Amino acid sequence: MIRFHPIETRILDTLRYVELHPTNAKTFSYEFGGIIRDVGSTFSSVLDKLVRNTATKPQERYDITDYRDFLANEVNDIELIGAQLNSPFKYNLVLPFENIKETKARLNWWDAYNNLKHSEIDNYKDGCLANVVHGITSLAILYTLMSPSRAAEGRLFYLVGYFKPIDLVKKSLFPK
Repeated sequence: MIRFHPIETRILDTLRYVELHPTNAKTFSYEFGGIIRDVGSTFSSVLDKLVRNTATKPQERYDITDYRDFLANEVNDIELIGAQLNSPFKYNLVLPFENIKETKARLNWWDAYNNLKHSEIDNYKDGCLANVVHGITSLAILYTLMSPSRAAEGRLFYLVGYFKPIDLVKKSLFPK
């Protein structure tokens, strides 16, 4: 997870120009697209290793379905793990895995990552603030779960951990 902090720094740099506010959720840029590609690549690299190390029959390749199943089955209450962003605004909670246990649950930022990976020119609008924030929050959670003594808190995130369901409705930065 050595890539977490450099990606976080890139995001912090963009926040000099685009405020971390719900009204900017769909604000897009090529820089956001590049960040999403880096987040997706790091996320898949980490989860490939985790899935491979716990698989009864390791495979050559894994995909988002394998990652989703791993997270839903191996991490207790993952749908309640989120992060509060260092933001002056009231709504600053992100729960990237809140629907992960639902059949055919989608991670929108992951879909954006795939779209951008295959055609940045056609899918440039997927490089938006909401996808960047959900993607980096997913990485922050993995980073914290893998390295509890070196939590992702401090710069972009105020707190990474478990949140009660009532908090979801009251504090979500980019509600679905």
